[in-house]
Amino acid sequence: MTHRRNEPWRVCMKVFVFDLLAYGENLEHLKIGAELPYPLSKKFFKADVAVRTYAEHLAAWEEMDKLGYDGVGFNEHHCSPYGLMNSPNLMAAAAAQRTKNLKLLIYGNLLPLHEPLRLAEELAMIDCLSNGRLISGFARGIPREYQVHNVPLAESRARFEEAYEIVTRAWTEDVFSYDGKFWSYKDVAIWPRPVQQPHPEIWMPIVGSKDPSSSPADTTSRSRRAWAAAACATTSSAITPSAWPPRAIG
Repeated sequence: MTHRRNEPWRVCMKVFVFDLLAYGENLEHLKIGAELPYPLSKKFFKADVAVRTYAEHLAAWEEMDKLGYDGVGFNEHHCSPYGLMNSPNLMAAAAAQRTKNLKLLIYGNLLPLHEPLRLAEELAMIDCLSNGRLISGFARGIPREYQVHNVPLAESRARFEEAYEIVTRAWTEDVFSYDGKFWSYKDVAIWPRPVQQPHPEIWMPIVGSKDPSSSPADTTSRSRRAWAAAACATTSSAITPSAWPPRAIG
């Protein structure tokens, strides 16, 4: 098919695969109603399945890179076989060493739950490891993750905004200090710095109510719109080891 210059959508369309990285064994038989029991006992965990799951997904991302996909998306969830990316940064760092052109979209680190200076440093490292292929996404998470990390849900919005300011200032300012409600730093100059200047591209779900007690889950249904807005017309799909090659969905 001929690409014509008067059809700009052909130029701006990008294809990302958003990989949930689910545990590679069917656990449907454990469900109580529509959900798996929580907490889910370690007796159901098989180390060899986890090892195979990570290996298969790394291989899939490497193949995506060879096939010309634009990017792969990682997310952060905790204490669930539905997603084994407790640290999307670890997965992005591993993917950086297995790929050459694929954008690494971390969508996203849960800002209210983590020490933001450490997060800024890790993301700068990933941008260096990938030679500037990082897209840094930030999110708030779901209520269960606040329970796991013992962070008050009512502080979610304020923690997010404070952490966001710290991360972006760490990336862009020569030396910075910060005195906040949750975190404080004095005379910080991070090394290494991101390859992309002034900082890596940032993607975030669309945020609704400023009510500090509003649930982070309130924004989940709106986050898909941020995908489309962030890269003109980005098509995404989720993959599991049994669903390769990935099928693009709108």
